[in-house]
This record gives sequence, C-alpha cells and structure tokens, in this order.
Amino acid sequence: MTATTGTEQNTDEQAEARLYPYWQRNLQVLPPANALTSMGFAVSVPFLPVMLHSLGVHDHLETWIGNTMLMFYVISFLCGPIWGSIADHFGRKIMVLRAMFGMGILMTMVPFAPSPTWFVFLFALVGFFNGGSMSAQALIVANTPPRLIGAALTRLQSTILVGATLGPALATSLVAVVSRPHWLFWVSGGLLITGGMLVLVFAREVKQLASGPWRLNWLGSLRELLAVPRIGKLYVLNFIFAMLSAGNITVLSVFVLQLLGPQSSALGDGAFWIGAVAMGLAISSVVSLVLSGRLLDRVDPARVLVLTTAAAALTQLPLIVLETPLQLVMSRIAFGLCTSLMQPAIVRLMKDYAPPGMDARAISYSSSFHFIAIGTAPFLAGLIGPVFGLRAYFALTAILTTSAFVMWLRVARQRSIP
Repeated sequence: MTATTGTEQNTDEQAEARLYPYWQRNLQVLPPANALTSMGFAVSVPFLPVMLHSLGVHDHLETWIGNTMLMFYVISFLCGPIWGSIADHFGRKIMVLRAMFGMGILMTMVPFAPSPTWFVFLFALVGFFNGGSMSAQALIVANTPPRLIGAALTRLQSTILVGATLGPALATSLVAVVSRPHWLFWVSGGLLITGGMLVLVFAREVKQLASGPWRLNWLGSLRELLAVPRIGKLYVLNFIFAMLSAGNITVLSVFVLQLLGPQSSALGDGAFWIGAVAMGLAISSVVSLVLSGRLLDRVDPARVLVLTTAAAALTQLPLIVLETPLQLVMSRIAFGLCTSLMQPAIVRLMKDYAPPGMDARAISYSSSFHFIAIGTAPFLAGLIGPVFGLRAYFALTAILTTSAFVMWLRVARQRSIP
C-alpha cells in the first residue's frame, strides 16, 4: 500500500515537471523582480503630496492628490483588460515586461514637469503601462502546479510588500538630501527597469493560449466573466481591499500632515511620519504573509476571505477617532497583520472560478477594479475632506467594508452549492 502511494506520488511529480517545467525558476525570478518594481513605485507614490507641495500646491492638497490618482488609475482601469486579453492569446511574460519597462521609462520623464499640471499629466501617462504585479500573478498562476499556487502567490505578495517597505524608507532618506522631491521618480524608473531586465533574462513560460484569434472586446469578456457565479463579488472585494490598502496611501499622507498641524515641515517630520505609516503597513503585511504563507493551500480560500474582510472592516474604525501620527502607524500595522491574505485569496479563487483559457483575463479585470479603486479612494477623500473632514471619509470606508463582509459571508455559506 505504501509503495503504491509512493509510486503514485512520483508519477504526479513527473507529470507536474512536464506540465510546469519552469515554475521553480519563475518563483526565484519573479518575486525579487516584483520587489524591485514595487519598491520603485513606493519610492514615489506616498510622497506625492510632498512633491505637489514643493511645486506650489498649498491649498486643497487632498483634491489635487485625488484628481492625480483618479486620472492615473482610470487609465490603468481601461487598459488592464486589454493587456489581460493579449496575455491570454500571446503569453503572460510579455505583459510583465510591458509593465516594468513601460512604467520605468515613463517614470524617468516625470521629474521634468515644470508645474503641478504637467506633473499630474505625466504621472497619469504612467498608468497606461501599469499592472506589473497582476501580470506576474497571472504568469505564476498559469505556470505553477495547482497544489502550490497558494504558496507561490503568497511568496510573490510577500516580496512585493518587502519592496513596498523599502521604498518609503529609501525615499525618506533621499527626500532629506534632494532639493526637489519629485526627482525620486528617477529612482523609481531605474528600479522598475532593473526588475524588467531580471524577467527578460531569467523568466520562462509554457504558454497556455486561448483558442481563436485575438479581438479587442473589453465589455464582452467582462460580461462573460460576470456570468460566472461569485466572480463579480470577488471583484467587489478586490475593489474594497484596494481602496483600504494602496488607495489610502496618499490619503493617509495628507492626514499625517493634518495631524501634525500647520507648523510641521513637509520635508522634515512630515516626511518621516509619511514614511512610517507606509512602512508600518508593508512590514506588518510581510510578517503576516511569512507566518501564514501556506494557509491558502490548506484552508478553503473562501473562508480565509471571510476572516480577512471582517478584519479589514474592524481595523478601519480607529481611523475615525485617532489623534496622533503614532496611533495612525499602529492602526496600519493592525490592518497589515489582519488582512495580508485578502488579495492572494481573491486571486486564488479567480483561478478556481474562471472559465478555461480566461484566467489571465479574469485576473486582469480584477486588476482593473483594483486600479480604479486606488484612484477612487483619494478622489472621494478629495471631495469629502474639504467639506466634512477626512474622518468622514474613513467612516464611509468602514461602512463599505462591513457591507462587503456581509455579502461575502453569504457567498461562503453557499459555497458548496454549484
């Protein structure tokens, strides 16, 4: 009996080696490449308020940030499914390269902005190539044995968060020595291009291509995916998570400056606390993912999603009442510890639910909703903040997250129903 079991296991491993010959190689290359790209992005984005402030924006800063982020992510939202469709028909590696090289090159152009308006315009153009992490996730999902996808995704997510941790730390050091903070985009561009070079030289894929010729069909593919039970609800959860995590980065940067008061320096204590808030979320998320990295391969991802969504709702409540930057840092640490598995669980369930040959498109549409949420968060804060204050915006996010939790709890209870 034992010998038979061992023989069957060896046969399964040999079959996996034939079907997924590059999964180990890619798992060595894609995580550090994405760590570099996320570090590059994180060098700049948390400091957008500081950069605009240095270009002369002093009034309604939250509105400027909201409009900037909305433009960036609306472009990302519209382009994401197109890139995902191309990936399904031509390969996923080229989409990783498109994102890293495209964003890297355009990032190096942003420091030449002579005014706030030009800065917003050039930064928005970067969104055309956005989506490196989601493209890497699609490549991992398509080229990794199914029993190991959860662990692979959490490893990838961990290194992305490591980059997100190091980015603000590097920027906090650089912003103290450069005369124009938006020069940080040169550093961003260099890191993104370096990550792309790693993928170009070392990553490989066995292409799993959709049948038929490629056609541009943005809405048709979305309708086909939304017809699948639970896919639409996963998009809602991804939207909420993106608002609370990446979407709130620049909102919280503005909130830090408000907590410190008008006597604070945007390039002194303000920059320190902005970096601390961003690093608190990233470090706690990495710690949580390291401790629970294989959970998605052992526990139903739908149940994991119930718990993490509930935690996301609870950890929004302190934002409504806290009074100091240190309390804000502690709040983001709690959020990172409790919700780090939320996005990997969503991507894992996308793989389970998506029709054959549409997994990259399913993930790319998820990426689009992720992008538009990141843009929506600061835009809403820019509308609500000047009238009711940012605490009213945080109360709204808590209500939305609680509603999303109730929605998914019902889905998880019915998961056994086909």
